[in-house]
Amino acid sequence: MVWHSLVFRWFSIVCAFLFTGALASEADDEAERRELHLYLKGRYLFQKQCTTCHGTTGRGNGPWAAELTDKPRNFRTGIFKFRTTPYGKLPVTDDLRRTIRSGISGTAMPFFKDFSDDDVDALIVFLQSLSREWDKEELQSEPLSLPEIPAWFGSVEKKQKHAASGAPLFKSTCAACHGEEGNGDGPGAKGLMDVWEHPITPAALSAEHHKSGDRPTDLYRTIATGLNGTPMIGYAEVLTEEQIWDLVAFIQSLPDPGKKDA
Repeated sequence: MVWHSLVFRWFSIVCAFLFTGALASEADDEAERRELHLYLKGRYLFQKQCTTCHGTTGRGNGPWAAELTDKPRNFRTGIFKFRTTPYGKLPVTDDLRRTIRSGISGTAMPFFKDFSDDDVDALIVFLQSLSREWDKEELQSEPLSLPEIPAWFGSVEKKQKHAASGAPLFKSTCAACHGEEGNGDGPGAKGLMDVWEHPITPAALSAEHHKSGDRPTDLYRTIATGLNGTPMIGYAEVLTEEQIWDLVAFIQSLPDPGKKDA
């Protein structure tokens, strides 16, 4: 009876192992099929929607690229401006998803709000296949923890006081490139180049809309993380949270030169 009991237990363990292994193998196969589906769908969407600017191989050399002031991204380099990760790191998938969904204001990059979640996931998988940088662990990073918008943003009077505190900080930190009135015409603006060797102009922060988004959180994120591939570094380790929020308040207080005569 003891021997039969041991054989039965051994047989049960082997069956359980084989069954579990089969399930694991089946799950792995399903994951691989899903990844292939997303890649093929993403490649189709990219060829259909993105090649006129980004080129058929994602090098930013599509037929429209030469005429654009803001050059399309070269996805082969694995360098992305808009992220929640520290300066020099790759974006997380939510960063790519936000750019695809929202577009980039003031450029030829449109928004794709009508894409399904599966469409966006597919595009991200394909984009990440275009550069070997995505395989480098040292370029991976968790997103920075972005703080909640301070309650004083809801008070006009308090926001004005914080904007006043941000004014001298803007002058000492940002005005050299962005200009004292935020029009992108500071003394250091001339001759700036990005890593793709394209001439670039500092953002006109006084404009109504911003490339990274118009919410206070969007401005905070850009100041904190910087823009990869450009001289705009991240200030998360240089400035305090309060200082960055003061800068955001000051930037939002800048008069839009396009509306001065309106």
